[in-house]
Amino acid sequence: MSEQTYILSMELNKALETLGFSAKEIQVYLTVLKLGKTTPAEVAKITKIGRPTVYNIAKSLLTKGVIAEDKADSVLHLVALPPEGLKASLEQTRVELAKREEIIEETIEQLAVMRSEDTYPVPKLRFIEEGELRDHLFQNAVKWNESTLGKDGVWYGFQDHSFVENYADWIDWTVRKFKDTDYKVRLFSNASKIEERLEGKIPTRTIKFLKDSRFTATTWVVGDYLVMISSRKSPFYLVEIHDALMAENMREVFKNMWAVSE
Repeated sequence: MSEQTYILSMELNKALETLGFSAKEIQVYLTVLKLGKTTPAEVAKITKIGRPTVYNIAKSLLTKGVIAEDKADSVLHLVALPPEGLKASLEQTRVELAKREEIIEETIEQLAVMRSEDTYPVPKLRFIEEGELRDHLFQNAVKWNESTLGKDGVWYGFQDHSFVENYADWIDWTVRKFKDTDYKVRLFSNASKIEERLEGKIPTRTIKFLKDSRFTATTWVVGDYLVMISSRKSPFYLVEIHDALMAENMREVFKNMWAVSE
């Protein structure tokens, strides 16, 4: 086999795989196509695929519209159909996709009817371990921000500066992500070099330092959520509580603390 023929053969195999043919289906189909008309036994001999498997593959190729069975005499023959028969496979796929789309639309409508606060409960408490914590921050920031904007638009709380040291990339990302939203971050934290470097660089973020206080963990009030993070000593972890009543009370505490510290 020349290099050019080999490349063409590889490209053909890849194309047939894309159309949904398995490796063994490709072997059987190309063998029948080359011979034009042959028996399952001959295909099994050439491809080294067991005869019972060849029969099963032939049934599959029949449904794909690329071969036919010739039962004119006592011996079953497999006959290659013109390659244009692949279009029949495409049309079958279109029909199947249309059916699936119809089923999906009907399912969405049924689920929408069922989805209510009473029948679709939001998890009240989530515990996130260190290995999943970073992903959880990125995946839930939009949810927290939207919930915050639904209240007074302020992320309140206190923060251990170790959170900034470990997740500065997430803070940078949220600043870019929410630059067009009207939200503010108001946190109490520890006097530290990392906070000194950030001071004044993020317009939406204001940090205050409470005298004689030393935070060793982080707690945010973000809309209807309380988010607590331990990031000082491994293993880190995050606890998220979705409770509007508890969050509202904690927000009042931090709002008053912030006002008193002005």
